[in-house]
Amino acid sequence: MGGPSFIDGKCHEETNNFQACRFEVDGIEYCSAENYFQTQKGTTTEAREKVRNSGPGAACYMAGSYVHPLRPDWESVKVQVMYDGNKAKFEQNSEFAKALMSTKGDVRFGSSTTFWNTWNGLIMERIRAELRRNGPEDEETVKRIKELMDKYQRDNEM
Repeated sequence: MGGPSFIDGKCHEETNNFQACRFEVDGIEYCSAENYFQTQKGTTTEAREKVRNSGPGAACYMAGSYVHPLRPDWESVKVQVMYDGNKAKFEQNSEFAKALMSTKGDVRFGSSTTFWNTWNGLIMERIRAELRRNGPEDEETVKRIKELMDKYQRDNEM
């Protein structure tokens, strides 16, 4: 589910996966990070397009919830897919990138499952560090979270 994060004691809407915006991945336009994420569950062009055309928020979440069959590697790649969609979102929407880069503290989510609250926070912290590249601390953050993501993927491969 969507919802903004809290960083430095403030609500940050730009971190909401349901936040409407435009970005492209591989020449295909998406209307939110959640739209990208839910679209990637499908195994056919028809299934992916149905979800992609459903909108940025709850509608795409619902459309993605009914994608069958799921791609067989979904459990192992879903964290990477969420990262990929958000990375493209922030790289292609400079106002979102500037807002995220201006923060310093831990990124906390509370509107979803424990799993996604944790991973969405880590994903945003990685993207923030990648966008800033302010020195050793950011480099270490990127390395640490990438290692966690790689471990998740390895641990969940079929």
